[in-house]
This record gives sequence, structure tokens and C-alpha cells, in this order.
Amino acid sequence: MMEHQEYQELMALHALDALEASDARAVDAHLEACARCRAELIELKDAAGLLAYGATPAEPRTELRAQILRSIRAAADEDRRGSRISAQVVPLSDWRQSRAWTTGLRIAASIAIVALLIGIVVLWRRALRLQREVADLSGQVDTQQLDLARNRDILAREREALALLTSPEAKRMELTGTTAAQNARATLVFDKQTGRAMLLTEGLPAAPPDKAYEVWFIPKGHSPMAGKVFTVDASGRAMVSDQMPPEARDNSVIAITLEPKRGSAAPTGAIYLSSPSS
Repeated sequence: MMEHQEYQELMALHALDALEASDARAVDAHLEACARCRAELIELKDAAGLLAYGATPAEPRTELRAQILRSIRAAADEDRRGSRISAQVVPLSDWRQSRAWTTGLRIAASIAIVALLIGIVVLWRRALRLQREVADLSGQVDTQQLDLARNRDILAREREALALLTSPEAKRMELTGTTAAQNARATLVFDKQTGRAMLLTEGLPAAPPDKAYEVWFIPKGHSPMAGKVFTVDASGRAMVSDQMPPEARDNSVIAITLEPKRGSAAPTGAIYLSSPSS
């Protein structure tokens, strides 16, 4: 019984129907149990079909038949006359044997060339498939890396918020929704010593594509001071880390307005959230 690799080596010839009957039967029996070889045979036959479209049609020469007939008639005339065939003339039977041998060699060479071309086409198609698979895997890796970086960022902000919430120096301010967002609310936690602040929102409506929310620190007797620009998720939640100005750490109002996507130097949009004024 042949090894699996030997069956694979016969696939190209089997695709061309160029195997001997016994080898063809053995390969067919193997194909019944081997899905991998069946798939490879389909690829080889497809490649052979493509090569057939690229072949240049060729017609036999009409002079060849006339030349053979002339040779046959000349040999028959010499036999009737009883003359011996010159040693320089090849007997017709030898010529036919030589011709058959030459034709066989040409057919074998043609089959080998076609089989080689089929193998090249199949390898080329496999290389393209592998390139697509590598590109898909690279895209998946990039996506996973982005997700990992996003998760790390979220985890870092959660740790920062937890540290602020548990800090003995932390101060908490509650923000309530205005008429623009009556169900919205937020909490600002900040460290009076360092100014590190964390804003947690809930219930804010989604901002239009060209808009975003902006934090404002409004110390008593001062103009509003711009903070971070942010957007919210589908439930109106956001976690925003910011740095609170020294002037705003005592006796100030915190407000959230809807501004152009890149933010504004001064409030221009409606107020959605605000802390109580003192």
C-alpha cells in the first residue's frame, strides 16, 4: 500500500487522466477516504482547466499526410519490382516504431510540463490564500491590542477613582440635571491638596456627532475655567479624570455644557449638569 505522500505525488497526473489504470484505481480508492486529497484534486483540475484556456490552437500540417502516402507508394513500387530497399532508407515499420516512440516521449514531456504548471498554479493560489489568512490574523491581533489598551485605560481610571473615593483628603460634589437633562446626575470627587479630580456621570443624552460635553470650573468671582471635553456611552455614563485649578478647590460651581466637539474657550451651549451654588 502506498504512503499518503505517494498519493499526493500522483494527483497532478490523475487530474490529467494520465495515470495507468491500476494506479488510477488505487488513487480513486484513496480519495474515498481522504478529504484533503479530494480538495487537492479539485484544485488541480481547476488549474488544468485554466491552463487549457491559455493553450494556442494548432492544426496538423496537410503536407505530412501527403508525404507519408508518397513514401508508402514508393516502397510498394520497389517491392513489386523486387528491388532491395536501400540501406539509407528506413523501413516503414521501423519508421512507424520510431515515430511512435518519439510521439510517446513528446506526450510524456507535455504531461510533465503541464503537471509542473498545474503545481505552480496551485502553489500560487495557496500562497494567496495564506496571505489573506495572515492579513486576517494581523487584523485580529491589532483589534485585540486596541481592546487591551482600552481595557487598561479603563482599569487605570477605575483605580484612580477608587483611590480618590477612599482618600481622606477627598471632597465630593453632586451635580444635578437641568431642564435640558432632568434625569442626568453626576459626582465630582477631587483631592484638595493635589487637585486630582474624577467626574462620574449618568443619564446624559448622547451628544450629536459634531458636539461633546465640556466641564467648567467656576470659582466665586472668577470667569469659568475650561476642563476636559468628553462623550458618554449609550446609557449616558462617562468617567472623566481631570485636574482641578487651585482657584476652584474652594467655594466654586461645577457645570457641564454641550459644546463643539473640540471644546470652547468659554461656555457657549446649554448647561446640562450643575452643582449647587454656595
